Amino acid sequence: MMDPDHLNAADSRQFATSDMAAPTIQRNKWMQQASSVPNLLCGKDEMFPLTLELVRMIGNGEALDIDARPTLSSVESSRTWRQYSYVLRQMGLVQNRKGVLRLTADGSEFLSDESRSRLASLMADRIRLFAEVLGLLVREPLTVEEANAELVESYNLDWKSVNNTRLRMTWLEVLGMVEWLGGRKQSATPDGRTLFATWEIVTPSALEIHDSGEVIDIPEAPEEIATLLEQLATTQGAQEARNTYNIWVPSPKEDPNKIENMRTCIAAAADQIEKDALLRFIADRFGLKRSSVDSMLPFMRAAGLLQEVRRGVFSATPAAKAWLHSGSDIDFIRILHANMKFVGELIRAAKVNVSRNDVYQEGIKYGLNKDKVRWLTAFMVESGLLVETSWSSVQATATGLLLIETLPLAEPSIPKVATEHESASALTPQVLSEPDEVSRIVESLKRTSVDPSADGGTPGAAFEGCIEKAFRRMGFRAQRISGPGDTDIVVQWSDNNGSLRTAIVDGKSTSSGRVSHNNVSDVAIDTHKEKRSAEYVAIIGPAFSGDTIKNMAQKKQWALITAEELGQVVSSSEALGLRPVDIGILFEVPDGLSRLAGLIDARQRELDILTLVISRLKVESETEEAVSARDISLIERASQLAPNIDELLEMFRLFDRLDLDIVRNIEDVPDPRYATYRIGDARPAAKRLRALADAIERSL
Repeated sequence: MMDPDHLNAADSRQFATSDMAAPTIQRNKWMQQASSVPNLLCGKDEMFPLTLELVRMIGNGEALDIDARPTLSSVESSRTWRQYSYVLRQMGLVQNRKGVLRLTADGSEFLSDESRSRLASLMADRIRLFAEVLGLLVREPLTVEEANAELVESYNLDWKSVNNTRLRMTWLEVLGMVEWLGGRKQSATPDGRTLFATWEIVTPSALEIHDSGEVIDIPEAPEEIATLLEQLATTQGAQEARNTYNIWVPSPKEDPNKIENMRTCIAAAADQIEKDALLRFIADRFGLKRSSVDSMLPFMRAAGLLQEVRRGVFSATPAAKAWLHSGSDIDFIRILHANMKFVGELIRAAKVNVSRNDVYQEGIKYGLNKDKVRWLTAFMVESGLLVETSWSSVQATATGLLLIETLPLAEPSIPKVATEHESASALTPQVLSEPDEVSRIVESLKRTSVDPSADGGTPGAAFEGCIEKAFRRMGFRAQRISGPGDTDIVVQWSDNNGSLRTAIVDGKSTSSGRVSHNNVSDVAIDTHKEKRSAEYVAIIGPAFSGDTIKNMAQKKQWALITAEELGQVVSSSEALGLRPVDIGILFEVPDGLSRLAGLIDARQRELDILTLVISRLKVESETEEAVSARDISLIERASQLAPNIDELLEMFRLFDRLDLDIVRNIEDVPDPRYATYRIGDARPAAKRLRALADAIERSL
């Protein structure tokens, strides 16, 4: 814990000032700060010059294509503007306006100052525990390990390594706030001490939950909202009718408060407003593309905040108007609870300190996925009903506990078995059986990764051969080279522009099941990369042990991939028809694997929505009813998939492109959302597609 007794007079005044600040203010600051430290993935000496050069270029209007790679003088190999934007937005320097990067007010001020101290102050305000680390070093010299131990204990962190603390201290060193002493210790510089005295910190006590016995009072619900809650309590079936619709509210970095942003959106509909005018206002107000806010309208309706008074004209509901009048965030939560599942119940699930994962698991019992629970949790934290006790835990506040005493709460329902005529969204996604060859590749990857002498070959040869087969199965040009002075496997593919991409792969089979830095030679890999003119490097093994190899991989931009992860990619490639250009992103550091996982999830969702649409059309065909994309979105808004209009329109466009009479257009209208369809000869169409696929496979 930071001890003011160990500080000089100026530092003590700083801590006293911080301690006198209301805990709520400090908690709000904590919640608005980013949890991770900006990482430019470059050398220490390059960090500040690179930041400054990027800000200057954005200030000059040179970041017009977010996927382009800027030409930089401060580093040899640049990343895309999109990748740099993640870091610069964490610092509060830039904002993304419809695919174009612009400087924020803070960014413009930094550009006019260009000092390291200015950037340090920005990061202290934006990044959790940045100022607090400097506070420790103002008090006394510490090693990285010592500083990390104090932070973990004081702030109840779940950090498993010192990397989070190390990167903060590296930035402080780069910005001139700390300096090295003997014994691997660092201490604050005179500039660091002077600047720290001007910073506001978040003290550990501000994040604690105190049971002080203080009498808590919450405002009474306005009549319009009280009526909703009474109906929920007394009307049969009302609890089951609460929906689980997708949640989305604008929350850009410069306007992070989600409830306040929702209030702004609903206030625009206090008087009647046409749909296009409302959505255009939201897009302009928050700097979004017009198409990005389309999915917000169904949520505002499902949440009981917006109603359609006549075709294409909307108005705030009476309850929403009462909320606008009261200005109370608690009234927003009350309206949400009356219309959506797992709102008050979420607070109940966090009566005691509980991990977010446990809250997510409880939400599943009410039919909500992790993303929806995350949104609801954010609303609760913003309204003061939950507090973050650590980066991964939450707990109900006294106000939250008092509120749920006034709300009619539901118990989790037992999921029922879907009948033949129920929506496909109620079914678990169908898992396709893997071809024998794919199963063998997946099994062999795992087996040979922990058995260097597998199949009687030279050490590691079997594992290298399995890696080669895995990439060939996915459509890559893969060749096992092996031998002294060269890489194990060369992998090549063509990108969307037809340019050849090359990666070298180093397979590491170890009987211990762990690959450490002692198993890898960075000099050899650099030599192999240059020899093969490769852009990417991947090391594949059973698992990776220790921070050293991970830090080395991050610095050298190597992708660390486990045998199990590669097997999962092979299976997904087979099931979803992924191309090498899709899969190739797994070689991109630092987030290639996670981006590929997102792509796989998106492709699976497309298939699930296709199944849902065909199932819905089949059900409606029994009554000779034709349905539109809008009809399906309304029918399925409480389902687990809950597809939005854009997703459904894209599905109907896919059917049209295939031109196989899967569905039939009954009524074509100017607005495609209202065009109606019936099911066509879907089963013969499926057989035709299968026959075409088989013919292609035979030719290959």
